[in-house]
Amino acid sequence: MTTPNIPGSTDDAPLRLRTLGHSGLFVSELCLGTMTFGGGDDMWGLIGQLQQEPADELVKTALEAGINFIDTANVYGGGNSERIVGQSLKNLGVRREDVVLATKVLGPMGAGPNARGASRGHIMNECKASLQRLQTDYIDLYQIHGFDPATPIEETLEALDTLVRHGHIRYIGLSNWAAWQVMKAVGIARARQLCPILSLQAYYTLVGRDLEREVIPMLESENIGLMVWSPLAGGYLSGKYEGPDASAENRRAKFDFPPVNRERGSEIIAVLREIAAGKTLGGQSVSVAQTALAWLLHQNAVSSVIVGAKRVDQLQDNIRAAQIRFSDDELAALDEVSRLPAEYPGWMLERQGEYRAHMKG
Repeated sequence: MTTPNIPGSTDDAPLRLRTLGHSGLFVSELCLGTMTFGGGDDMWGLIGQLQQEPADELVKTALEAGINFIDTANVYGGGNSERIVGQSLKNLGVRREDVVLATKVLGPMGAGPNARGASRGHIMNECKASLQRLQTDYIDLYQIHGFDPATPIEETLEALDTLVRHGHIRYIGLSNWAAWQVMKAVGIARARQLCPILSLQAYYTLVGRDLEREVIPMLESENIGLMVWSPLAGGYLSGKYEGPDASAENRRAKFDFPPVNRERGSEIIAVLREIAAGKTLGGQSVSVAQTALAWLLHQNAVSSVIVGAKRVDQLQDNIRAAQIRFSDDELAALDEVSRLPAEYPGWMLERQGEYRAHMKG
């Protein structure tokens, strides 16, 4: 099979490229998520059960659209997602240097107490296993999938640094960590001269802006990249679960995640529908889901938005969201309807900083 048309420069790419955190690594503003790959009769099967051939079509579609960034995890499908991703790149004849591969480690990959977590032993074992499943010599971005309260952060970071020095991974990232946990890791890495934290993968949507309280200010302060997972809140921001035409047969009926405040959410979707109704792309109407994705791409802290799909047409619709632009009034309307309620110390910091903020420039 011929190699997909992977853009060789930012001038050729249909999608914009952004540096990931404080690095020279360029990633596409949309990232292909592969949680729908390889699921069986388990939790992962509720999300997706795509096998090799349909997965190859999705990877090909993503690469041809200008996506150079693919995200997976060792736990997705019990390792099947990584196997399928690695085989897809082989099947499609993709040069390894033309794609940025990201995977994650933390969740249980066996029955024993040491077959999970962020200990040195588990990280070393699982990195080796991920490399084999992905059929590659190195992982571009290796991420700790969540916070492990049983393992010292120092142990985790030193294990990751060892993998970087051995050439098995290029950069390190975190996922689903609190702001104080990320900053502690940043401080330890600096003090011990370990490989720095490049990125955080986290949940962030119009109906879930919690990250803006502590995490996003920290990321912007430390120049750490943000990868967004579940940008449509588990499909909720497609709008198909709200209104008179809502169907009871949907993924959220079986797997209601991430949690959503439906009262606030219905107001947000109403504004999304109004804005979407006034836009077209190439003569085609714009959907609520595309509008919600586009809002994320307008947020300065966001490096890349992870989009997954079960069908090629779903992925193509998601990719088209990158072409949507908002007016200042539209952004203000979305901000107003989805804004977080004020909390301490945020409102006090804003109040006390007013008399100095204007002097900063």
